Order: sequence, then C-alpha cells, then structure tokens
Amino acid sequence: MQIDIQLLPLPPSIEILSGRTVVVIDVLRATSVIVSALARGAAEIIPVSTVEDATRVAETFPRGSTLLGGERESRKIEGFDFGNSPAEYTSEKIRGKRLILTTTNGTKAFHSVAGAKEILAGSFLNARATAQRCLDSGRDILIFPSGDKGRFSIEDVACGGMLIERIAERRGRHLDLSDAAFSSRLLYERFKGGLVEVLRLSDHGKDLLALGLGEDLLYCAQTDITDLVPIFTHGVIRIF
Repeated sequence: MQIDIQLLPLPPSIEILSGRTVVVIDVLRATSVIVSALARGAAEIIPVSTVEDATRVAETFPRGSTLLGGERESRKIEGFDFGNSPAEYTSEKIRGKRLILTTTNGTKAFHSVAGAKEILAGSFLNARATAQRCLDSGRDILIFPSGDKGRFSIEDVACGGMLIERIAERRGRHLDLSDAAFSSRLLYERFKGGLVEVLRLSDHGKDLLALGLGEDLLYCAQTDITDLVPIFTHGVIRIF
C-alpha cells in the first residue's frame, strides 16, 4: 500500500487520482462538521463551491427538507440556517434533513478530487475508523488536506499524519510512504500529546480564536469519537 499526502491543495491530475482512495481533510472545520452532522442524523450533505450554488441547489428540493450551512471568512453566511461550527448542527435541528454546505476550503476540496475511486471525509473525530476503511479498500491512498485559501495548513497535515500512524498500527511494516507522507507523520508525532496546540498555532485557528470561536478548536481536536466514515459519491456525502 502506497500512501501520499498533498501538502498544498492543488487539484491532482487524473493519473494521480485514478484507482486511489482519497481522504479529504479540513479539520477547521468542514470535515469536522460533515462527520458530526451525519453522526447526529443528517440524511446527506451536498458540498458546493459557492453561495449561489447552495441557494440554487436548495431550490430544487421540497421546502422543509433541506437546510443551508457554511461560512465565508469564518462567519455564518447571511440567510443560512447554520454557520460552520459543529455545535450548531444538533440532532434536533438536522435529523433526517439534507444539508447543503459551502465553505471557503473544504467543500471545494471534494470536487477537486472527484476522479478518485473512493473519496472519504476524514478528521480527528473519525481518524481510527477512516484508517480502517482505507485498509479495507486495499488501494493506494492519497490524503488531501483542504488547506487555507490555497496555502499549507498545519492542522490538516497533522491530521493526515495521525491517519498514517493509525494505518501503520494495523498494517505494520508494509507501507510505502512518500516523502510528504513521512513528513506529515513526523508532524503528527510532534503534536500527538496535545492536538489543541496545533489548532491554536495554525493561521486558521488563530482567526477562529480572534472571533471568539475557541470552543470549535476544542471540539475539532477530539479523537475517535465516532466510527462513521462519510463517503462522497455523485456529488453527495452519505454514510453507506
């Protein structure tokens, strides 16, 4: 099994994606929201790139069946039902509902890797289960951190390093890690004793702290609180 991680969120070529399992990671906060919302009973999540796309897609579904969530500049979008804080997506509000989500980085990332064999949503919250799903696939793995407006994101790469370590714990020595994958595992080793630290040190984490959203960092730094692994297929994220 070969594992690579794309340190910058540039769309991979179809040759790189072909036949691989890809894990999209946006710790702060899109994939953390996706994992949490589906664990709390949301029926499905449709990730879209723009606010206009979100409202247009919502209009194609029956009234009352669909909710809008997302952010721009880390703030809730005017007229949307939710922002991008996992705590907003309570079971009482979202159970059985379809969510249309648009965020600055994470929702675009799913479409950037649409040519892969299988696309998973990963986070600290479901790292162990995601690692097992990767192993069960038997495929080569590409970890795709969503980054921060096209830039490297330390928290996403550290999460990728956790995923690699969890795979290694189960697979043993038979892993072929790229230089980037090896580096991300080393980064995770540096912060594994206190993951909140890497979130607080990150550029995105600092922005959230400045906005008074420090509780989101504490939530998103939790590990293995669910065994659910969301899968993106045909434009929709579900639990299969």
